[in-house]
Amino acid sequence: MDGSPASSASPSPGPAGAVRPFSVVRDRVPADIAARVAARFGPSGGVGDAVDGRAAAAVLLAQADRDILRGAFGLNRFLTVELTEREEGTGAIEADWLGAPPVERGFYLSLTTGTAYGLQCAVLVCDELTRRGVLTPERRGNIELCLHEAIANAIVHGNLGIPSATKEQPEGYRLFSRLLRERLGDGAVRQRRIDIFARWTADSLSIAVVDQGNGFDAAALPQDTDSGAHSGRGFVFMRALARRIHVTDGGRCTLLQFDL
Repeated sequence: MDGSPASSASPSPGPAGAVRPFSVVRDRVPADIAARVAARFGPSGGVGDAVDGRAAAAVLLAQADRDILRGAFGLNRFLTVELTEREEGTGAIEADWLGAPPVERGFYLSLTTGTAYGLQCAVLVCDELTRRGVLTPERRGNIELCLHEAIANAIVHGNLGIPSATKEQPEGYRLFSRLLRERLGDGAVRQRRIDIFARWTADSLSIAVVDQGNGFDAAALPQDTDSGAHSGRGFVFMRALARRIHVTDGGRCTLLQFDL
């Protein structure tokens, strides 16, 4: 593989919901995307190993629902990517999320916010980790709860931009519901990405949840429930379940680490 356009298989057009497998040649990976993957997984995350010309196998989804995602996961590709409305009709291999290099013993899921909001993403991810033999029933419960909280934060507070203190205002739940409808009705907001990266070793599991919101000051997060803080309490809950939590990218990436 020499990185020329002829070296990559262009995804063939298909009906909505069709799974379109293809390969992305390492030499065509945009530098900013390769850097983002390296930042998520560290220097051993596969970016350096991929310079030998290996391709990153991926599956494109014209749309995504629970059954389609499970079928795509079953192909065991590294990337499972839902196309945005802008990308659906083009099939262009130059699209934004088609260039991450392979990571051994891991997978990457990229969904639009509109799709992720309607799915139980934590269940889907943990189902896949269980299918691959990473999670046992004994370990799954706490990991799924922790991941659910991280994904909910990324969707609601990150990409939808709804402050966590909204419900504490007068008629807060009514305001929260109105903001939720408004933000989900905005096409540009619905197409913001939720990315979930998972990788594991024999004794540990790391899951990164990344949004495209405005971020937050991680230093202001409460460390325990006795702090009296009205926001960030979900992070206290997650710290009780995970071995370690690390927040990067100005609050847009939450890395959860668990012992297996």
